[in-house]
Amino acid sequence: MLRTVTLLCIAAVLGVVGATTSTCLVGLTQGTTTWCGLPLAWPIGVAFAVPVALVLGIPADFAFRRAGLRQWWLFPIGGALLSLPVWYEFAQPFDSPRWQASGLFDTLNYVGTGALAGFAFWWLKVRREARDA
Repeated sequence: MLRTVTLLCIAAVLGVVGATTSTCLVGLTQGTTTWCGLPLAWPIGVAFAVPVALVLGIPADFAFRRAGLRQWWLFPIGGALLSLPVWYEFAQPFDSPRWQASGLFDTLNYVGTGALAGFAFWWLKVRREARDA
């Protein structure tokens, strides 16, 4: 259990770093640098992502294991789905000027963090377990 908790935390950090960096690159291709506040985004993102990964990720890992769902592609999908409540809560209100200006970037950050964290968790834990079995 401690290994699962540790790997979920590491996966959450990797998800935040990967998603915010990707969002920065998307922002740069669209001609803006406002999405590249990575030194600020990383600590804030990690502060939210780690508890969410623990609260939602531990039961999800248990359910996936119990159901025999160990394919790599299920973990990014699961991570993205588990990130939707956080995205919904923080992205509102959807009719605001802020949403009009940065809705795509918020979605990439929140849902991308979940998807990348899910893949990182599969890579760190599930793939290794399958290889060692």
